[in-house]
Amino acid sequence: MIIDKTIPAVTPALAAQLENSITFFSAEKQRMLSLLPGNPYGVFIRSFGKAHAFLAQRANSAAFNRVHHISKNDLPYLDAILDWYRSYDAVCSFEIIPLLTSPSLLWHFAKRGLYQSGFYNVLYGLPGTETARFPHIDIRAVEPEEKDLFADVYFTSFGVSKTSANNYVRDSIRTLIDISSNQCFFAFIEKRVAAIAVLSVTQQIGYLGLAATLPSFRGYGCHKALLQVRIEKAASQGCQLVVGQAGVGTISQRNMERLGLRLAYTKVDWTIYSERQEPNSFDPFNK
Repeated sequence: MIIDKTIPAVTPALAAQLENSITFFSAEKQRMLSLLPGNPYGVFIRSFGKAHAFLAQRANSAAFNRVHHISKNDLPYLDAILDWYRSYDAVCSFEIIPLLTSPSLLWHFAKRGLYQSGFYNVLYGLPGTETARFPHIDIRAVEPEEKDLFADVYFTSFGVSKTSANNYVRDSIRTLIDISSNQCFFAFIEKRVAAIAVLSVTQQIGYLGLAATLPSFRGYGCHKALLQVRIEKAASQGCQLVVGQAGVGTISQRNMERLGLRLAYTKVDWTIYSERQEPNSFDPFNK
């Protein structure tokens, strides 16, 4: 077993720790995008209480304009957050964590025209030090000059369609390799790139982020292999916890559970209703 059975119970404090890791991964990516010459995508980050609001003005979509880590204590900032996005003529979504919210906060979301637009699970565990072995799969780190290949695997795996946000998404994937807290991986089958994944480490928590497998290589165990390698890497770096996200009931969730991770909570997306923007069809958590 990779995961220790003495995993701690989920409490509001532990949920906040897990969300800090997930938010850190997103914040570092947005920070790097904002540092591109001329900030071409109009990327901005603002804090409202403990909530973190991310904006990509040139890729205006609730899939990218997201508010992380909002809690019941941040209700006084809700109108300021919404006004900030309106000042950019942008729609947005809020990630809601059950242990950190309240009926009052959800009531105010509904009052302001937000609706539930998606669900996904957060799973967590304790990293172990067992070395993973996969005779038919080779895994290695991504080199800086392989950014385009890394992004191509992502696009092909998720079938990302050509939209006005295409360049933003591509650069957001490419920039992951430049972030010092990230470790990016390729999985190879018969010397051909089959899958990718990222490990982000902060405050002794390893976030198992952004896993994608090319359609022609699904069913070979790449996702599970990349999970095990990243769990092992997290353990070797002194992480006390690992955390990942997956669509409800997906293969990704089942692979995490097979390795001993267990459900922490189910997140809900609340999105501003807009007639000019249909629900986003691209959802990597449900692949």
